[in-house]
Amino acid sequence: MVQELIQYPATFSVAYATDVRSFNEELFALIADLKDTINENNLEGLAAFQIGNYYNVVVVKDENGAFLEMINPRLIAYNGKRVTREKTAYYPDIEAEVARYDEITVVYQDRNSKEHSLKASGDFSTLIQRKIDYTFGATFIHKMSKKERERFEKTIGQKQKSWLKKFLHS
Repeated sequence: MVQELIQYPATFSVAYATDVRSFNEELFALIADLKDTINENNLEGLAAFQIGNYYNVVVVKDENGAFLEMINPRLIAYNGKRVTREKTAYYPDIEAEVARYDEITVVYQDRNSKEHSLKASGDFSTLIQRKIDYTFGATFIHKMSKKERERFEKTIGQKQKSWLKKFLHS
């Protein structure tokens, strides 16, 4: 079932995600909801956090467009740096420059609680890092340089005025 995305200015209901301990129908339903919501909103991935669920679950589309389900993901190794322009569903229609690791290694469990490791680089690495950030209660604003954060906050202020104006005239 498609779920509503949490978007600015709404706040997240929990500070950080809770690790999954029970691999059951409730988890499988959450994963299905994440996939439906990704497809409905034309996204590359979501953390359960982004739809108001407190479990540490991330679903992303890989380079081939297939879903990758990561339960309790942890970034365990990284290498290199890259700076990209990122967008996030939490701040719709706003981009920011963010520094990330170029190559990462992640460990996670699948829906059957089997452990896996994955090496990713480039755009796929960035996507995974962005979604794991949410499991720790962070958005890309926490990864910005001071200068970029100031620019971003100014943009948010202008957007708030625009959103308020739309609301008042509807």
